[in-house]
Amino acid sequence: MPYTKSKLLYERALKVYVEGVNSPSRGGAFYTPHPIFVDYGKGGRIYDLDGNEYVDLMLGFSVLILGHAHPEIVRAYCRAAEQGTHYATGSELEVKVGEKLCQQIPCAEKIRFTNSGTEATMAAIRLARGYTGRNKFIKFEGHYHGWYDDFLVNTHAKPLDAWGTRRGPVYIPDSAGIPPESLSNTIVCPWNDIDLVSDNIKRYQGQIAAIITEPIASNIGCILPKPGFLEDLRQISKDNDILLIFDEIVTGFRYAPGGCQEYYGVIPDIATFGKAMGAGMPIGLVAGKNDIMEAFTWGGVLHFGTFNATRLAMEVVNANVDVLTRNGNSAIKHLYETGDKIIAGYKEIFKHRKIPAIVQGFGPMFQIYFTEKEEIMDFRDYCGHANQEKYNRFANKLRNQGVYIPVSNGLHQITCIAHNEDDIEKILVGVDEVLKNF
Repeated sequence: MPYTKSKLLYERALKVYVEGVNSPSRGGAFYTPHPIFVDYGKGGRIYDLDGNEYVDLMLGFSVLILGHAHPEIVRAYCRAAEQGTHYATGSELEVKVGEKLCQQIPCAEKIRFTNSGTEATMAAIRLARGYTGRNKFIKFEGHYHGWYDDFLVNTHAKPLDAWGTRRGPVYIPDSAGIPPESLSNTIVCPWNDIDLVSDNIKRYQGQIAAIITEPIASNIGCILPKPGFLEDLRQISKDNDILLIFDEIVTGFRYAPGGCQEYYGVIPDIATFGKAMGAGMPIGLVAGKNDIMEAFTWGGVLHFGTFNATRLAMEVVNANVDVLTRNGNSAIKHLYETGDKIIAGYKEIFKHRKIPAIVQGFGPMFQIYFTEKEEIMDFRDYCGHANQEKYNRFANKLRNQGVYIPVSNGLHQITCIAHNEDDIEKILVGVDEVLKNF
């Protein structure tokens, strides 16, 4: 494929942006030889400045659950533009959207909007600390909860021997500029191991405000919880008077209208949402039980936001929820059907080409791991057994076949309601072509 215009624009971008981008996951550290620059998107595809067309399985880092430029989302933007995008006070629509979401999300007796996933998880941890009067919290290796200092530790892959033992993990901040004292109340624990969670609770008895987890680990590819693990987390947190927080920024609105808590039937005390909820609009949400959420009352846990619940955001969320939930949630069912066909096709091609690889996940979200293992169970499996360099080469080659997947193995592939049989065929033909000489 020709990339002349993208190359020239990347050279211009390098002069005004660090690494030529506004988020490092889009930059040259991952894309070979450089990122592409997109002209427009429509449905399940994007089109770059050189006229190349791609089936899009990234979808704006998991936000475009309806695909690009869905007509009802476009109309929602236009309504807000015509009526005013922000009032600095409430609107009837804001209340209407809140009522819908409290009915839709199992744990949501009350909600509070934010402007991003990071803001939502920051607010959730402050809320848990304020409500319980405790400071410490448990987070799991490989789980990403935003770029807030307290969370940003043991998240990005390094050689397995860097991490210490499972019972005594080495704490490695994921960024320069994080003071050690910022992590003094963060307890890092391997995922999918309830015994180690129990050990940490006993060690810090009476000091832990919350356990925060992604219900499906979606920032080390796609790793499902062991059967019973989420249920065990729910029980052990309840038994020890610790709040359970589900970070559903990625999983929310995707596996079910109420997220993974609805799908698995495990109801947390607090949950955070974002990404797919906004269908491309920057947004986040904290949802929880009434008595906990009331801690946000003025004079208690402070949470401000100039752009919380703007008219623009409410129009988009309202339209998005309507599309996803109409006709018996048929849109979400389509995500499952499309994803399962892609997954089955991947597995068949890997088997036919005798490539040691597995595909994990189901329906709306999945990822490929080049590995000899039968399953990647947690962060340490991912660091030690998933060939991330090989995956990066695969993803960059696949882009040349017109299929756009994450170039980082730590991200995930997703479907949208606009993907169709032609898209599935193009994806699978492209994968087979790459693997012929891989």
